[in-house]
Amino acid sequence: MFVELKKSFLGRAAGERIDVSETDAQHLIQQQTAVAVDDDLIGPAVTRALDAALARQSQSIDAAVNQSLKVFADARSLSRKNAAPVLFGSGGDGDPHGKTFGDWALAVARGDRNYLEKHYGSRFVEYAGKAALAEASGVTGGYTVPPDFYQQLMSIMAEETFVRQRAFVVPMASSTMQIPYLDASTVQAAGVSPFFGGVQMYWTAESQTRTETEPQFKQLDLKAWELSGYSVSSNVLLQDSVIGLEKFLMTLFAKSLAWFEEYAFLQGNGAGKPQGMLGAAATVSQTRQTANQVQYADVAGMWAKLLPISWGKAIWTCSPSVVPQLLQLKDGANRAIFISIDQGATKSPNWSLLGRPVFPTEKVPALGTKGDVMLLDPSFYIVGDRMQIEIAASEHVNFLKNQMTWRVVERVDGQPWLDKPVTLQDGVTQVSPFVALN
Repeated sequence: MFVELKKSFLGRAAGERIDVSETDAQHLIQQQTAVAVDDDLIGPAVTRALDAALARQSQSIDAAVNQSLKVFADARSLSRKNAAPVLFGSGGDGDPHGKTFGDWALAVARGDRNYLEKHYGSRFVEYAGKAALAEASGVTGGYTVPPDFYQQLMSIMAEETFVRQRAFVVPMASSTMQIPYLDASTVQAAGVSPFFGGVQMYWTAESQTRTETEPQFKQLDLKAWELSGYSVSSNVLLQDSVIGLEKFLMTLFAKSLAWFEEYAFLQGNGAGKPQGMLGAAATVSQTRQTANQVQYADVAGMWAKLLPISWGKAIWTCSPSVVPQLLQLKDGANRAIFISIDQGATKSPNWSLLGRPVFPTEKVPALGTKGDVMLLDPSFYIVGDRMQIEIAASEHVNFLKNQMTWRVVERVDGQPWLDKPVTLQDGVTQVSPFVALN
């Protein structure tokens, strides 16, 4: 610090200002050799210079840290955006706290209820009365999948399905739902169409009494059946890559749910599961011309039994074991149907029959069994959906294997809109939106 000499000191004249340490300054002041300087102009300048230097150093450190974080964020963003967008969406913007299905699944794995509720709005749903489910997976409930990720799951499911995306899907606010509908299956009197629920129209002369009629209604009962699945993943997958977890779970759960849903919509028996179209009371059968064969006459007969308003909406389904016969199928003029005359067998077959798409699938019976070929209008099939998927995780079941057990739960029902075939006004002809080759 600076002091002003009151008398000569070590060759310095009285009145001079000298810069000494604080200890020496106190010693000189006590000996009455010097006095403290109150108007020191240099000291504050030095202090300000030091403060500015420290501030610049701090800014340099902050800039270095921010640059490092930016490099990390860019690398993470690039990694995400190079992933398959159908599985992971756009991949975010590199924000370390960005919301992804992988981040959500990791939070489920560690059971972080507060994080899931705060960041994703996921509720924990207790499986009350589901002791068997809890025992099988080691957990007592699951977390609801956030709406954005639910839509991603459903979009992947849509790519794997041909029934759900054409069916009449009804959101269910509770586990049961009743839907009234106009009765079109009760046989009416001759000259009366069944499609108006029994309402009759009359040609009446002047002053003639009109006959009263009332529409006939029925009620369809939907119950959200529980579809649950289990899978395991290595804990290494959890630790090494969030993107790997997204790919594993998003794809596995979506495709497995889609497969079992479609199978039930086609072949379910209605006992604890949806009622499929094949075994529905409204389905009509076409007896094949020759056992274990599919001929053009069979196809024409099935088309004749299809509900006329379904001609522009129906689809064909068939077993892969039927495909060889379809590829060789010929019409009445001996022309190949699936193989183009111009292109021959060098091009992919045109999977269309009588103008309607054909979907080979393992979800229907094999060749020679009823339903190996079906003609369906899924718009007459109602899917009741709780619009909610729950996922739970437990490390206890496979603890010794260093694996995480995952459980997915969906609640859905499916019912044909009609309870029996429609008998046309001639009183004889029966048609249906669901036709199976027998």
